[in-house]
Amino acid sequence: MNEILRGMVYMLAATIFLALMNAMIKYASSLGYPSMENIFFRAFFMMLSMLCVYFTAPFCNRVLGTHFKRPVFASKKPGGFRMIALRSFLGAVAMSMAFYNFATISLGIATAFLQSAPLFVVFFGLFTRNRPRGFVVFASIVGFAGVLCIANPSSGEITLLNAIAGIIGAVCSAFAFFTLNVLKSYYSSGAIVLWYGAMMSVLGGLGMLLPIPNMGGFVLPTLEILCLFIAAGIVGTIGQWFMTQSYLLAPAPIVSPMGYMRIVWGLFLGVLLGDVLPSATSSVGIALIIFSGFLIALPSLWKLKMVRLWRLRIARRFHEKG
Repeated sequence: MNEILRGMVYMLAATIFLALMNAMIKYASSLGYPSMENIFFRAFFMMLSMLCVYFTAPFCNRVLGTHFKRPVFASKKPGGFRMIALRSFLGAVAMSMAFYNFATISLGIATAFLQSAPLFVVFFGLFTRNRPRGFVVFASIVGFAGVLCIANPSSGEITLLNAIAGIIGAVCSAFAFFTLNVLKSYYSSGAIVLWYGAMMSVLGGLGMLLPIPNMGGFVLPTLEILCLFIAAGIVGTIGQWFMTQSYLLAPAPIVSPMGYMRIVWGLFLGVLLGDVLPSATSSVGIALIIFSGFLIALPSLWKLKMVRLWRLRIARRFHEKG
């Protein structure tokens, strides 16, 4: 399996684990736990999971005969600290906004906001040397139309604060994506995930001081909820590792569309947790965001070696029949 195909498979696995983590957080929020407390515990147990793997991998390999690869947290070469700190901060802000929306609106719409980040990646790309092509810009406009459909407070499904949180989260996520190509020459995926968890813990801890309903505050977790936070931390760590590894293995335009499966899982799991199905306008918006994501990836997918071989086989068959 080549690296691009592995990246696509990893992204698909990431969508499943991250959607499950989102559902766990949604359930905790429905019981009255503030979003910043949720993000603090999720990130805290995420860091513990990474450190547990780090310290137990040699023991498991020696005693059980396994071949676990120990995460490398140190920098591969000097430099890169500012970049990983910025990436971790932006990712933490994006996740904080997403967790607030998980707590206050349907899981499907909240996930759609989060998955609109690639549209902003294209928008910011207009101001770089490698400007996206006209077709990609058109696809992004289609996606932004979808964002406007779901970010409409007058629909009654979301508030203005939800719309602002969703857009800020998507923008921060887009900026965070830009840093990954640079970071992979400095840090491993394990280090990126650990730094991300550490920054989320700090932001979540400080965020509990905010006097905003459903966001700030602290509720002492019961044993059941504490176990849920531990499970969310572990599942989120696995999902985050798969997603980070996916972006390190393959170009973002190719693997990003696979991430839109999170919206599908979010809609399904949200309904199981009691969410009302999105309105017709929001459903159209979600469909436009997913459609635009695949359009954005189409030029890159068309250039893939395996796709070119598939196109040649089809052409040969038509030629033989002719």
